[in-house]
Amino acid sequence: MGIGKYQITELKKCTADYHNILGDERKDELHDRIVEIIVDDKKYREKNYTASKLAAELGTNLRYISAVMTERFHTNFNGLVNKHRIEEAMMLLAGEEYRDMSITEIGEMVGFGTRQAFYASFFRFLNTTPREFRVKHLGPKKRKRRTKKD
Repeated sequence: MGIGKYQITELKKCTADYHNILGDERKDELHDRIVEIIVDDKKYREKNYTASKLAAELGTNLRYISAVMTERFHTNFNGLVNKHRIEEAMMLLAGEEYRDMSITEIGEMVGFGTRQAFYASFFRFLNTTPREFRVKHLGPKKRKRRTKKD
């Protein structure tokens, strides 16, 4: 029954049936294998790696992958993949040895298909652009001065 003037009711937590079918032990097992595949094996770097491919590698279905992502990772497949892409991109953008690489090249190296996707995801995670992040950590890129040849 609703509370007060507006008949506000408590939000019921809805769970799909397959969340209950999948036991905690199996969820833990899938969690560990997902970490192994996506993080340890760096599958997040593959531009065309999908939840369907992950499910096939794990010998399970998309619904179970979705359930584990929601309950154990508190995100969806794309969120998990992009999180690891952004974390690696941050290391590369702040690394002096990668200063000469373009931001687009770094985005492609970590698995983003387009510059726009990289910028959008980076901004969503860090509320700053990859360029702003790089300048903050490395300073502005110094331009080579032209010298007159004798």
